[in-house]
Amino acid sequence: MRIPFIVFFVFVSVFQCQSQTDFNINLEGIGLLYSGEESPLWLHSNRRGRVDEESNLSGLISATSRFNLSSDTYAEFGVGGLYKDGFTNGIRIDEAYFNFVTPKIGVVVGKMQREDIFQGLSASNENILWSLNAGPMPGIRLYSRDPIFLFKDRGIGFKVSLEEYLMDDNRYIQDTRVHHKSLHAVYRGVAGFQIEIGAQHFVQWAGVSEEFGQLPKSFEDYLRIFTGMASEGDVGNGQEVNALGNQIGSYEIKVKTKIRDLDFKFLYNHIFEDASGLKGGNLPDGRYGIYVEDNRDDFWGTSILKAFMYEFYYTKNQSRDRAGSLVDGADNYFNNNLYRSGWTYNSQILGVPFILLNDNNFRIGTNIIMVHHLGLKGELIKDHPYRFLLSYRKNYGVKDSFFPETRNILSTLLEMQILDGDYNLKAQIGADIKSFEKSNYGFGINFSKTIF
Repeated sequence: MRIPFIVFFVFVSVFQCQSQTDFNINLEGIGLLYSGEESPLWLHSNRRGRVDEESNLSGLISATSRFNLSSDTYAEFGVGGLYKDGFTNGIRIDEAYFNFVTPKIGVVVGKMQREDIFQGLSASNENILWSLNAGPMPGIRLYSRDPIFLFKDRGIGFKVSLEEYLMDDNRYIQDTRVHHKSLHAVYRGVAGFQIEIGAQHFVQWAGVSEEFGQLPKSFEDYLRIFTGMASEGDVGNGQEVNALGNQIGSYEIKVKTKIRDLDFKFLYNHIFEDASGLKGGNLPDGRYGIYVEDNRDDFWGTSILKAFMYEFYYTKNQSRDRAGSLVDGADNYFNNNLYRSGWTYNSQILGVPFILLNDNNFRIGTNIIMVHHLGLKGELIKDHPYRFLLSYRKNYGVKDSFFPETRNILSTLLEMQILDGDYNLKAQIGADIKSFEKSNYGFGINFSKTIF
């Protein structure tokens, strides 16, 4: 064990000698009280895996050390320890990573929390399949930070990423691996206009099954999951039919522009898990969104509203409208026959948190949904910014198990900054107002402090 520590010490010492160093230690605590058995949706969702639906307390201590190699290139080490109670409780690693960043390319090794793109206003952040709901998995990530253009800094370019992870949590298939890649074509014009069209592809593969033993994990198998091909042999007693592993993906369209000095983003995420979805057989399922942000002193003459987001989520089709669905069945988003823990990590949904686990947090229990989601951010009282979320949800059930009646839920969150200085304190009020059972209300506080 001494050699890795010696190498680490030498590595850090070299960076310290050749660069400017920034070092930070952060403390964060979360406390939640609520009226039901579970907290309201927005008191526990998209909290980076640091609380779950049954949590009351969470504490985090983290440290980062950044070595600035030039004005736009740096290396960063980060580590964080988390304690939480709830459905799963105890001490765990929140982050432990090395991050190397240049103007165009980034490399991450380890567990690193992902960036919040929309100031906490989006229900799914980066993509309908990849939200901030669960904590990070350990792995390696190689990605382009900014589009790589063929000519200078505009015109036609592309963005790409390649990521490999290990699901080290307690799940039905132990040591499941996750492969992720993305590719987007980009056009950037004048006056801040940019359009991206591309796709993201995820695969859960390999791992060890109590019933079937070691699942395919060779380099040849990796090439098959990379290209979406089926296995040559029988895997999981015929449960891997369409392709090797649990394959899911998303077509994306993103448009950025400026209108009267306001920054606009228009978003569309299609979702697919087999050939029918690839061909659009499950339309109009997906995410539709608009985000507006203004960094000027006033937004329409006032600071009451500084950022706005509206999203619409729809997953009612799931290829049921195809004639072929009578033969091969409909889709079943985030679920899988072999990888039965589904698209989750540490019993938390990896994608949009409107899709829900069942009562024992083992399988997906609700994935047929229609949701209108609104997010607002601004400053009602001077020096006390707020964040407001409002989601109207219609839950219909899951494949082969529809609810007898549609479950209508209005989920809200109001967050207010109380202190913002040496100590930071936020207060939160949340509610789930339900048509089918007793409504749920909750209160939360979030305390944080940077020591260095």
